Amino acid sequence: MTVRALQEGVTIALQALRQSKVRTGLTILGVGIGVLVVVLMAAVIQGVNRSFDVQVEASGANTFYVVRSYGVEMSTGLEEEDPTWRRRPPIPARFARSLEALSAIENAYASADLSWLTSRLSTSGNETEASILAVPSDYMQTDAGDIVAGRFYTKPEEEAGRPVAVIDSATALDLFAPLDAVGRHFRIGDQSFLVVGVYKHPPNLFASLGGNRIFVPFNTAQKYLLKNIRWISFDDLVWLTVVAKPVIRLSSAIDQATGRLRALRGLAPGDENNFDVVTQDEMMDLWNQLTAALFAVMFALSSVGLMVGGIGVIAVMVVSVTERTREIGVRKALGATRRDIMWQFLVEAATLTTVGGVCGLAAGALIAWALARYTPVPAVIPVWSIVVAIAAAAFTGIVFGLFPAIRAARLDPVASLRYE
Repeated sequence: MTVRALQEGVTIALQALRQSKVRTGLTILGVGIGVLVVVLMAAVIQGVNRSFDVQVEASGANTFYVVRSYGVEMSTGLEEEDPTWRRRPPIPARFARSLEALSAIENAYASADLSWLTSRLSTSGNETEASILAVPSDYMQTDAGDIVAGRFYTKPEEEAGRPVAVIDSATALDLFAPLDAVGRHFRIGDQSFLVVGVYKHPPNLFASLGGNRIFVPFNTAQKYLLKNIRWISFDDLVWLTVVAKPVIRLSSAIDQATGRLRALRGLAPGDENNFDVVTQDEMMDLWNQLTAALFAVMFALSSVGLMVGGIGVIAVMVVSVTERTREIGVRKALGATRRDIMWQFLVEAATLTTVGGVCGLAAGALIAWALARYTPVPAVIPVWSIVVAIAAAAFTGIVFGLFPAIRAARLDPVASLRYE
């Protein structure tokens, strides 16, 4: 009986779609928009998470970082409320050599991020803008990109502060196409740099969003860049990358590094650290907090769409009950119970919203495919989002179709048969 009623309800709902295209179409549209938001947001977040995982894992599981301050800080704009990184002293580059001498540490080096200061690069005939990273000669050990032409600069070049650079493929195209970039010069301000290699970004979203990028030796950047900027020093931009030995537990390496850093800072046993040690797991935790906020926004937006669709379900089903009053009366006269009538209309309401969910799912899948195909966003639809979207659509139909179904079940059979 239940299966037969289910089939009957689905058939009637599909007939209603054909007979009242505008009325039911509006209902489907509301539910479809809600499902579209769920699927599309889930696809984007899933793809971005994968890119972030690749970016983090490229550094290696035994890598951690020493930074001036880590985390997201909210500011009220009050002058006396300086951010933590301003209140703490900078991380000197010389700390890297001290950490590298520890028994648990395999490698440690200083880097500086000048990407906030977009620099203008020029040749005799072309110009472009690029972000600068000041990194050591062994930087590629913890980076997922590739050198596609030439080489990375050497340790002697780094120690001597030679004006050499590795530029990414986009910068090489802007400055030197159709000529090879390796061996040619460009200028940053009044300083000339020699291109020794061309870098290709790893295939992930974050690398693509970084724009044009060039790498220069740490000592070179310290020597030639930021010379005319007075409000910030080069030391303010430094962080340390520390690689633990493979045979050493990461926690032991971090404990050794923390102890050495506290000694270098001259901190007493009761003093708090005026630096942060950041592991890959902590980076993932912070990222998960940010994506959790995106999920909350996704839930709110999809709820609005589903609510609009639910209101449409009530309107459509109330009209349907009114139009089919005599039919309800005939069914009750032939022995149909209140439960049978309620079940029929609930199935019909759930079918309408499920059709809307399927349409929204199809539209979301199409948009996700277009994003992955034509943009840097690696949108990937997770299976759970498909299940959740369809279930939410069906649940919306059941919840908002309950009132019309109860109304239909309570109709008096005699009055229904006389209804015109």
